Amino acid sequence: MKTVTINNELKITYPDGFVEKTEKEKSGMNFYGSIPDLCINDPEKHITVSIAYKKYGALAAALSNRKGVVKSMSKKTAALMKEFNFRPNGFITQKAGAFTADGYGYSYDAQGINMLGRSFVVKSGRTFYYIHCYYRKELEEESLKIIDGILSGNA
Repeated sequence: MKTVTINNELKITYPDGFVEKTEKEKSGMNFYGSIPDLCINDPEKHITVSIAYKKYGALAAALSNRKGVVKSMSKKTAALMKEFNFRPNGFITQKAGAFTADGYGYSYDAQGINMLGRSFVVKSGRTFYYIHCYYRKELEEESLKIIDGILSGNA
């Protein structure tokens, strides 16, 4: 087990078997317009979790809420993943560290493999955390237990 604190605030714990991506590996992961601060992957279980954060100005942060950002993100994800047969699976709320995270689930196809994803937003003051989780459909039950443990800090 390893515990990581992002921005001295969001604490997650992940089990043995996960490997942190290097800075070079993360630099190619700017799918949403920014490089993740943390990206972990279990190559045997085919689970990837990435987390990025951004601090906004006082006015922008005050005018934004998690659910609004999630709806906007889900539309952006649908557009970016259109070529991968993106299919929405509804909205989700769960714990991420000591915070409440709002998010959405989806499925898509990558290299002929049916994949699932969950993306979440956590807001803490003026800081927004963006959490993206990817896993194989065929390993859904086990993967969700692991992801829930990582996000809750009880991996």
